[in-house]
Amino acid sequence: MTRNRSLKCSLARRSGRHLSRSAEILSASGTVSVLTPATAFAHDAFGDLGPFYGSMLHPLADPLQAAILIGTAAFLAGRSLTVVRSALPVFLLATTLANVALSAGQLVSPPTWLAGLAAVLAGLAATLPERLSPRPAVYALVAVTGALTGLASGASDTGPAIQPLLGSIFGISILAMLAWFAMEAASRRLTRLVPKVVGSWVAAVGILVVAFSV
Repeated sequence: MTRNRSLKCSLARRSGRHLSRSAEILSASGTVSVLTPATAFAHDAFGDLGPFYGSMLHPLADPLQAAILIGTAAFLAGRSLTVVRSALPVFLLATTLANVALSAGQLVSPPTWLAGLAAVLAGLAATLPERLSPRPAVYALVAVTGALTGLASGASDTGPAIQPLLGSIFGISILAMLAWFAMEAASRRLTRLVPKVVGSWVAAVGILVVAFSV
């Protein structure tokens, strides 16, 4: 009896490990498939809203662009308000300049692996304590992620160019500030680990995207 029970327990443990590994593989595959949608899907996710609203909502339809944005917001949520007041405008300025260059045809949208690498960079930076992120490094990081966030918006080929341009800048600015505010408030009221946890998830997502796109 004792031997039979031991054998049953051993089989149950092995089955549990196999199920756990299968779930992890399925989860990773599903995450990557969601994070690498076709461009047409990202642009058409909300239907025909027009160039302004379509571009404004683009980060909600493009998870990789959203990952870079949220990773940057998590990074800033772990910095002091004094740093954020100067770093957030740098991020938004870099986004605006990149959007303008993209709209003018001077630059193109980044490859998937590069956008994923930016998400990894922002996510890992969010896990660092503030003393390890001097201001020059902060400004450099948000400038890079801001530019890649702007370039990831994609160029619209419908309607006047000014409409998708303004919609993209407006949407990214609002979402970046809302994400930063939500994580900063959660950090103060719940635990200071909130930005670090979000950053680690963003980094994990970026790693998966890079691994499956190179």
